[in-house]
Amino acid sequence: MRGGGSARAAGGPPPNRREFAVQVAVGGLAALGWACSEQRLIDPGDQGLAFEDRQWTIGFSNASETNTWRTALREAIEEEVAKYANVRLLITDANDSPAKQVSDMEDLLTKGVDGMIIGAANLYVANPILDECAREGIPVVIVDRKVASEQYATFVSTDHTFGAVRGLSRLVDLIGGRGKIAIIEGLPGAGPAVERNAGYDTVLERHPQVVAVRQAGDWSRASGQRVMENVITANPDLDGIHFDNGEMAVGGIQALRAAGITDEMMRENRPCLTWLDGYNGGLKLIKAGLGKYTILHPPRLHGSLSVESMIRIFRGESVPKRQPIELDEITRDNVDQFVAMDQPDDFWTR
Repeated sequence: MRGGGSARAAGGPPPNRREFAVQVAVGGLAALGWACSEQRLIDPGDQGLAFEDRQWTIGFSNASETNTWRTALREAIEEEVAKYANVRLLITDANDSPAKQVSDMEDLLTKGVDGMIIGAANLYVANPILDECAREGIPVVIVDRKVASEQYATFVSTDHTFGAVRGLSRLVDLIGGRGKIAIIEGLPGAGPAVERNAGYDTVLERHPQVVAVRQAGDWSRASGQRVMENVITANPDLDGIHFDNGEMAVGGIQALRAAGITDEMMRENRPCLTWLDGYNGGLKLIKAGLGKYTILHPPRLHGSLSVESMIRIFRGESVPKRQPIELDEITRDNVDQFVAMDQPDDFWTR
């Protein structure tokens, strides 16, 4: 029941997380292998503790808020948790530091969270914490960024490799299957960047007549501008450019303008521009005809689905091991369904 009351069960306060894990284990539910495709992780109802009868704490370990996608993710998680009067939220920001994120997650465990949502700084940073959570019966939702361990309840994300293949394939088609392009990649080592780079590799292997210059940014507008300045100075003959996100695309277009490439030239595909995600500033540029294609990667949907999944687990319901989010492809023909022209560039509609 959303917005349920915060009354505790009669007979004393609810168990803390370790006591609760023991109770669940007695009921035969805590020792489940989390590699199964779908499972009931905990069942408070079997212990006479319905979801509404106790207080719950969710910890959210955010890799960073160095780009607006992750800020929108955090906002969506906050908004979804606020629907439940008996659920509180603890948030940490690792600022893209794996060492800090380990400390953040350990701190959340020390504070007695009942469940944890993790957006990991890299593939391996969460492994020790996931092992600890598995031992203690604490469910974990992984959001957006893939981790190397399978010790989690569910993974909420778009298919980054598929999105990268679609995005770069569209650019290759637009330039006629041959020519010189640049790929401005995402943050090195982060799960989405690793998966997307694998997708870019696949496309380039299929098109040997396409030569690619590849440099990494960090998904921020500033990095898109900085990297694009370097790339266009060394490669003024580019036929196309693909950005790993819309925020870097906005910064990159600023660099292209400073290099003497006009908006009219970009509208005429000199060079042709594509990117990933639904950053509102990027959608405005697609509406203006400067960008030709993007594919949605919605932070707000990631956030709300992550919390909804955790609430289902708290209720003793089953959750699938993986929850892929549908990818909408956006061009000038359908951009009006997604763009918010009256909102700032860093607004995310979905």
